[in-house]
Amino acid sequence: MSTLFKVEVIDRVMFARFPNPPSKTDVQKVLAEMATHRERIGKPLLYVGLIDSKSKIPNAEERNHLSQFLAAGRAYCEVAHLVIEGSELQNSLQRVIISGMLIVTRTYDNFLSVHKSVDSVAPDLLKRLGKDPGPILRRVRELGLAT
Repeated sequence: MSTLFKVEVIDRVMFARFPNPPSKTDVQKVLAEMATHRERIGKPLLYVGLIDSKSKIPNAEERNHLSQFLAAGRAYCEVAHLVIEGSELQNSLQRVIISGMLIVTRTYDNFLSVHKSVDSVAPDLLKRLGKDPGPILRRVRELGLAT
């Protein structure tokens, strides 16, 4: 079952919005797009994955797909930001659990960071792009990829 994800590349930032955890097919499609855009741009991408506040918690199979996605995405991306939107307890727990898993599995190497909103990604985008990311973030909101 497809999650009907949306992907957009602006500058060298790849934004992907997932209303639900991605299937194996979704992961393969996004990785193929990463490879295409990485080749086209000639530089590693800056990945921003956005999870809707109403998204269900991934099951074991979906978590496995996400782990594979994270590992494979390193070949195409300089950094990955995961934005889990929402202020509910479930959303906060998801952010804490993912951050904790990065430490426990020793994959906390500054490649992946977890955020509450796309705005908190702006300082890193500014540093890596060397320009104001405001217009990019406005465009992402206009396209319905971020709230």
